Amino acid sequence: MQSEQPQAPATAEVAADEEQRGVDKHSFLSSLPGSQRRERRNWAAKHHFDFIKEDAFLTDEWSRGAASTGAVARDVVSGMAEGYETHLVDLAGVPVMAMRRGITSDVVIDARRGEQPADPEREESDDLVEIDTVSGFRLLSNVAGVAQRFVDERIHVGLDSMPEAVTAVWMESDWVLAETIKGSTPSDWEEILRPLALLTDASFTLPPRSTRAQTLDLKHLEPSRLKPEQPEKPAFTPNASEEDLSQPLVIRPEEPLQMPVRGVQESRGVVEPRSLGADDVESIAEGDPERPSDLYGTRVLRDLNGQSSIFQDSTDADEPPKKW
Repeated sequence: MQSEQPQAPATAEVAADEEQRGVDKHSFLSSLPGSQRRERRNWAAKHHFDFIKEDAFLTDEWSRGAASTGAVARDVVSGMAEGYETHLVDLAGVPVMAMRRGITSDVVIDARRGEQPADPEREESDDLVEIDTVSGFRLLSNVAGVAQRFVDERIHVGLDSMPEAVTAVWMESDWVLAETIKGSTPSDWEEILRPLALLTDASFTLPPRSTRAQTLDLKHLEPSRLKPEQPEKPAFTPNASEEDLSQPLVIRPEEPLQMPVRGVQESRGVVEPRSLGADDVESIAEGDPERPSDLYGTRVLRDLNGQSSIFQDSTDADEPPKKW
């Protein structure tokens, strides 16, 4: 009697069946009403991001790609990823991930995957010229010379690493954005973060806006390291052998000093009683004042004795004039 040997299951077929069941399950869950919003909320909570239903301010920031339709940014997930301010929004049902690079440029770089059908709701950018094909993306720009010099190894690696769900990548103003298909999943969003950050790093080589001086806005960037805590200030212990002359030594009395006031009559010290005017001090105005001489003094005094002397001869006498 021959024993039947168990046949080994075809692992490749089993894996394919499980993958197909996972795809069918995801498509079924995605078809449920509100499932995409719940999926995005869960992805935001996983990365500790914020979630709001609508953000009109972000709508005014972009004007190309999926934003050219003028749709309001809905189901917005915002946070810091790979060191940049990052937003995941829906523009007319199209998921778009954007990173702010903090410095504005007038040069527009637009990379589109393959030949895409024309969308009548979008406004075509007439100022863009096709430059080259890089990693399966058609590269367009409004300044051809800058776009040709812009392509380096980071651009090749970043576009090569983009998942198949990404249909376009463009740079405008101080933003770098990636547009995906409508059915993109959280796994696609995870795969976009690192390549999009690499393209954001390369975008710093674009010339800044020439109309006004631009400064790098560092408040939009994540700090590279945490600021250390301020060390405690050591207590000052003066040396007993050295005299500290910086501060004068102030010795306060144990009891507060009582100052005299006008409302209380009091005397301090010993005061001898004296009568008014009894001091032995000579008067300044006592005695006859000395009258200066008419001849030897510093002034010439007029003699008012009633007689005129202008017609009389003066006597040559050495005697000084008499006093009055």
